Amino acid sequence: MNEPQKSNKNTLSLVLLLLIASLGANFYQWRNHTSTVTEYTNQVDSMNTAGIDIQRELESINMELEKYRGIAGNLDTLLNDANAKIAKQEQKIKKIMAEEKDKTQLNKKLKAELEELKKLREEYLDQIDNLMAENKALKTENSDLTTKVENLNEQKNMLESKVTTASQLKVEYLKLNSYKKRNSGKYVESVLAKRTNKIDVCFTVMDNKITPPGDKMVYLVITEPTGKTLMGYTKAQFTTVDNVAVDATASQKINYTGEKQDLCLAFENEERILESGTYTINVYMENVLVHQSTYVLK
Repeated sequence: MNEPQKSNKNTLSLVLLLLIASLGANFYQWRNHTSTVTEYTNQVDSMNTAGIDIQRELESINMELEKYRGIAGNLDTLLNDANAKIAKQEQKIKKIMAEEKDKTQLNKKLKAELEELKKLREEYLDQIDNLMAENKALKTENSDLTTKVENLNEQKNMLESKVTTASQLKVEYLKLNSYKKRNSGKYVESVLAKRTNKIDVCFTVMDNKITPPGDKMVYLVITEPTGKTLMGYTKAQFTTVDNVAVDATASQKINYTGEKQDLCLAFENEERILESGTYTINVYMENVLVHQSTYVLK
């Protein structure tokens, strides 16, 4: 082989070696670049994921806590406190994202803040649970107290009713007589309505040691067969315990001492205005109906 041919062969080999070396270097650089891009992309994706997770956690906390609002005042106070802390945490996260330039550190800090948010959620849910349990216990206790008070009031009312009933004056031994008036002014008994000038009602107010002594009003109400009240010389009007206004045929104030007391009240009229039929006789003591009977005039 001559010298020029040998030189060309050596040159070609050198060129091939340089080409191979260049390809190797380019492949190495490509591999490094690809690895760097992949690592950077992974960091960005990780940061995006952390940011999304934080946003979801914030929304989830707000929704979960707010559903308990309005149940009780102490719960609303707790929720207001929770909202303030969550808002403060959110501002802290925004500040970290704005100031931290190192992607790895940013990702680490965001994950830490996410854990803080989760911890905050659990703490407030525990407090809400405790408050609701306490409120339930208080509600049950209040309900029990209300029931006890209602029972005591009912017993009190029953006792008062018994005392009122026991202290109510009673009328017994009632006698009714009708009379006509002669020209001489003397009254003689009559059973005919058209001849009657007077209806006399006598009775005994019974003794009662519970009733306080003192002045007591007694009312006599005689009702005609037509339903109209007979109005005599001592007519009056009073209001019953049921708040009903009643016209009285006659009335009288007595000084009650607690002992039995006989009393007579009457309807009397110079003119004979009565009609035949059944008359209703009602006696009231202190505005309470204590006797009712009927009387027939022919």
